[in-house]
Amino acid sequence: MNVRTLSIIASIVAWAPLAAQISTGGMPYSFRAGIGMDGIPTVQAAPFDAVAVATADAARQAEGKLPAYARVQALDAGLEDAGRWVQLANGDRLWQLRVTSAGALATELYFGTFHLPDKAVLYVYGNGGDHVLGGFTSFNNRDDGTFATSLVPGESCILEYYEPAAVAGEGRLRISGLGHAYRDVAEVTAAGACEVDVNCSEGNNWHPQRDAVVRISILSQGQSFWCSGSLVNNLQQNCKPYFLTALHCAEGSSVSDMNQWKFYFNYERSGCGSGTSPSNRTVLGCTKRGSSNDGGGNSGSDFLLVEANNPTIPAAYQPYWAGWDATGTGSTGGVGIHHPAGDRKKISTYTGNTVNSTWSGVNGTHWRVSWAATANGHGVTEGGSSGSPLFNAGKRIIGTLTGGGSCCVAGACGPGTSPSAFDYYGKVSYHWQSNPGSATMRLKKFLDPQSTGTLTMDGSYNPCGPAGVGDVDGAVERLALYPNPASGVAVVVLPENLGRGGMLEVRDMSGRLLAGHLLPATGEFRLDTAPLAGGTYLLRVLDGPRLLATAPLIVVHP
Repeated sequence: MNVRTLSIIASIVAWAPLAAQISTGGMPYSFRAGIGMDGIPTVQAAPFDAVAVATADAARQAEGKLPAYARVQALDAGLEDAGRWVQLANGDRLWQLRVTSAGALATELYFGTFHLPDKAVLYVYGNGGDHVLGGFTSFNNRDDGTFATSLVPGESCILEYYEPAAVAGEGRLRISGLGHAYRDVAEVTAAGACEVDVNCSEGNNWHPQRDAVVRISILSQGQSFWCSGSLVNNLQQNCKPYFLTALHCAEGSSVSDMNQWKFYFNYERSGCGSGTSPSNRTVLGCTKRGSSNDGGGNSGSDFLLVEANNPTIPAAYQPYWAGWDATGTGSTGGVGIHHPAGDRKKISTYTGNTVNSTWSGVNGTHWRVSWAATANGHGVTEGGSSGSPLFNAGKRIIGTLTGGGSCCVAGACGPGTSPSAFDYYGKVSYHWQSNPGSATMRLKKFLDPQSTGTLTMDGSYNPCGPAGVGDVDGAVERLALYPNPASGVAVVVLPENLGRGGMLEVRDMSGRLLAGHLLPATGEFRLDTAPLAGGTYLLRVLDGPRLLATAPLIVVHP
């Protein structure tokens, strides 16, 4: 790949059964009641101009921009003026509508108005009754009144809205556009043949980090693109749904566009080269928090931090908040985990040293790496991999992908491209506080909001749970302490079930034991933080071998 967004390999992603956004599952009412699909009224989206799109895509490729997978076609239809209503015997009613965009490999729907009353439910499914999305309920209502679905294969999909008699007329649905997908979404693998599935043997030691990486559907000015990113931890350990990716992925995206971005968790084959690939674990919408303010690598390290609009990532997604290293120290060996061409999650391995480098002439903004052949391939990066994390040997993120020249076949992605050509990752250490523009946009403000000076942090499956860093088995309490952050004495409120053999451990964020204090059986313990450097620590209260409670402690010295 010889451009920022890497090469385009014109092929397609295999389908798996779908559901979209956070939903209840279940089965559409018509399936259960035997109401057929014959006679459902159809509305057509505005025609898709394949010639004009191909011309525009060629121009984008020449400029090194992200390759699009879909265009949003105009469509205006809702409960009031389209579809059909079916009155049910108990007074409830059902609305159905078929929408079509001729020639589409898949469709995705955008709603300008979306409000479901209590107990109402919406499903979207394929023209043959397969690939069911939903059910969507009042839980999916948003303050801005918009909504979007993920992809349904084929040029048509059917909407089915069930409304109980008790809330008749309260539902409001209006489709404002249809995403016409024309590549990277059908039954042929999209990524190059050299790529390595993340659940091959190369990924055996990287399962937590794997679960932090997401595929991102980017909406920008009526076009959709694939990028990669990662869920990242912060020193307050409050499970903030922060996603780290590349700023060039957001080129042209407005606030309203970002409200329709989709984050796909666990989109990976269950095995190595085979197995199911669930794409039903998605989160819709985000808000920009921090960025490199550099035009996407033109004068800095090309990073973007967004926060999901939904404050909670469902536990069923197995979310892992990845750790990071902002020290600027390189690594000998590690991996990149990503979604090349929007395909199922892959892993690329480097065995040599990261090299201090640049993307556009500003020294020290990027890490340079080259990939190694491994047991199951020679993983590289492609379009869609942009924004993906580079992990060091300590399994912390040290960079995010801007671009490079790696390619499955020498010369196939342009002059100088090959499996061993270099890729370039914007440094987390440069993201931290070195990019141009306001300090309020730098990564440090969000991942170290208390300015503790801590530059490394491990990941966790449950950073805001009682166990915090280094999650443990069994139920433990969240330890109460105040003040937090502390600059002098921190008062620890002891658990009620503490015996006479109580111990308070103070550990750093890597789990290293720094101090141990004997505790009284009841009451409070005053912990002097003066011997501790500014930063974040994990406190653990044990009764003999039994862990009772934990909590993070932030120390800030004047």
